[in-house]
Amino acid sequence: MNLPFSTHDHPRRTRLIAATAALATTGLLAWLAVTLPAGPKSPAFVANNISGNYRACLINSRRDEGVAQPVWSALQEATHGAPVNLQHTLVPKSGTAASLPYLNGLVQRHCGLIISVGPDLHTAVTTAARRNPHQRFIAIGRPVGLPNVRSYSPARRSAAVRAVREAAEQAHTSRRAVAHRVSS
Repeated sequence: MNLPFSTHDHPRRTRLIAATAALATTGLLAWLAVTLPAGPKSPAFVANNISGNYRACLINSRRDEGVAQPVWSALQEATHGAPVNLQHTLVPKSGTAASLPYLNGLVQRHCGLIISVGPDLHTAVTTAARRNPHQRFIAIGRPVGLPNVRSYSPARRSAAVRAVREAAEQAHTSRRAVAHRVSS
């Protein structure tokens, strides 16, 4: 092969230029492979952290399902899009002994507000409210005469739902105030 230049005169220089050219070509190809899209881009996945949301927990017995269902539906509708996690617990058996562990479990899960529906849980809610004076309750049904329990008749379920929404907004505002003080 006849080249217009001689490689015998500068073999080391020729190899250095060839190695540099190969390295530059490899780098360029790697850069292109990374920066050029390989296909249609998928939308970015956004995960919402719901652990800081206010938690409201509805509890009722099987016997009170008919009264609880409209309350549950109203709660879901009222809190749609709000930073509220709703939880519905159905107590399978009637009686204080069967209901109290479920109520205590909701207290342990840090429900900001526990909403009891129907007369079947009245005694269990009264007991749980007495044992947990800092826990807030709403009783829809028979009134409970304790300072940490707001009582509503089933006909006034919209007032109970409004109380849940207000409690959630108050908790959200308090959290934002604390976060602002911490960041300042």
